[in-house]
Amino acid sequence: MSPIFLAHVAVFAAAAVACVAAVPRALRIRDAETREGFVALLIAVTLWAGGYVGYLVAPGAAAKVGFYIVGFVFALVAVGTWLYFCAAYTGRSPRRAPYRQAALSVFAATALLKVTNPLHGLYFTTAWRTEPFPHLAIQHGPLYWAVLGLSYALIAVGFFMLLEQFYYTGTDSRPLIGLVALTGIPTVATVFGATSSRLLPLMYEPPGVALFALGTLFVYFRRFEAIQFAAESDAAAIFVDRAGRVRDFNRAARDLFPELRDAVGDPLESVLPNLAADGEEDGLVRVGKGEAQRFYRVTRNAFTSGGAMGGELLAIDDVTDRETYRIRLEERTEQLEALNRVVRHDIRNDMAVVHGWAETLRDHVDDDGRDALERVLRKSKHVIELTEIARDFVDSLAADVSPETKPIGLGELLHGEVRAARDSFPEATFVVDGDLPSVTVRANELLTSVFRNLLNNAVQHNDTETPTVTVGMEATADRVRVRVADDGPGVPDEVRPNLFGKGQKGIDSSGSGIGLYLVSILTAQFGGDVWVEDNEPRGAVFVVDLPRADGDTPADSTVDATDDAAAEAHSTAAPDRER
Repeated sequence: MSPIFLAHVAVFAAAAVACVAAVPRALRIRDAETREGFVALLIAVTLWAGGYVGYLVAPGAAAKVGFYIVGFVFALVAVGTWLYFCAAYTGRSPRRAPYRQAALSVFAATALLKVTNPLHGLYFTTAWRTEPFPHLAIQHGPLYWAVLGLSYALIAVGFFMLLEQFYYTGTDSRPLIGLVALTGIPTVATVFGATSSRLLPLMYEPPGVALFALGTLFVYFRRFEAIQFAAESDAAAIFVDRAGRVRDFNRAARDLFPELRDAVGDPLESVLPNLAADGEEDGLVRVGKGEAQRFYRVTRNAFTSGGAMGGELLAIDDVTDRETYRIRLEERTEQLEALNRVVRHDIRNDMAVVHGWAETLRDHVDDDGRDALERVLRKSKHVIELTEIARDFVDSLAADVSPETKPIGLGELLHGEVRAARDSFPEATFVVDGDLPSVTVRANELLTSVFRNLLNNAVQHNDTETPTVTVGMEATADRVRVRVADDGPGVPDEVRPNLFGKGQKGIDSSGSGIGLYLVSILTAQFGGDVWVEDNEPRGAVFVVDLPRADGDTPADSTVDATDDAAAEAHSTAAPDRER
């Protein structure tokens, strides 16, 4: 038997066996589409090479032609699966590829032409030959060469996608590039098969694809996945083996850590000891000291083989700006908390003493000094009020995103705040509009600050001699809406978009500038909303909309709005209008 014949059979048979043996390993590829493409490529090459083996060993001409057509068709399938694999590996989802249906239609038409070749002979014709051994020779026609040229163009597109991936990651990927190059070596045999006396005019790519599969999956598998992972991330990436030695890194890592440039084969611990350590619990690593200190978020992805770790990919994200900002915020928060303690304790206590002693002077001043004393009393009380606002403001900022809440009776709370406002502003009139429904909302103790600030705001921003503030409430099946209306100057349209912003206040306002901001924050924390409307004939209406507590249903009971203090709410004392 001719050695050349045996060599042909052995080469294609070995390619088929190698591809079958590689399938279980290919099933371990993590990315689903990459795995699908590689497995399909291996199966297609197995049937391609197997068809050529059948063509060589089958006893009759009809069987040989049948096996050759099988191999011929799966050669076309292999080109498609190669492109599928390359696209998936480089992050181009084949399932979302443009003109996919058109490409499948062209593929189906080409495959049909190959299968029906015995009818039209456009692809190839056959004749018996004795050199280099007795065989059914294939004479390819023009259509074969046209499709072959198109196939090589498509294969080149796949090569380009892979090389672009290697270039993008900037990794030392020469071994994998070498494996890709092996796939192209049989092309030489394919091109010269028609003119060589020792080669048959076949497509010899199956052995090359088999070498690529074996090299990729059994020698270079971990690096193969590491390169894909690095390309999918903008972060710097370093690949280390199970002994902790640097084996590869991308361009971003090399730019971030110049020490890596000549570090392949060196222990990561000796090159970048901070990265080699486990770092903090959240994966944050500090490198350097003082002004040169940098912060990196390190994500570790282990590569396993047979249940044992074969290496690790370190994805490194420079988070220095974010961490520096966070540290600065923590420092400022500590400073604000210290200042808050001073405001709440020292200033509030001292001002309470001032206010108390000033109260004792009411019976010791003549008419000329009474107005000045009233101003001192109001201003000292306002300072005490500001310390309370500061306390509530800091407490709201320190609260969790979802603060702990409990059912709170809204009607009772509103009556309590109205009574407190009457005590604070004896010159103003506070009216409860009708009876307040006995409903509950989910909130906490800070809900009192919402209505305290709205009631204070209604008086402090009022330009009348005797401000009138009206409080009303409406309840539906799942919501409750509180309206705080005043008869002041109202809120201009140009001010409304930023009315609840931090530090917003009028030029002449006596307020702190954070009262309405606090109202907005707290209302949002309780799942509600707040806005302002026009009052008739003048003034503003602040509306607070809150969800009712779970299980709370509309009730017929109400909170009695009768309050003897209402008759005494008006005083002839002129309010201080300094703003």
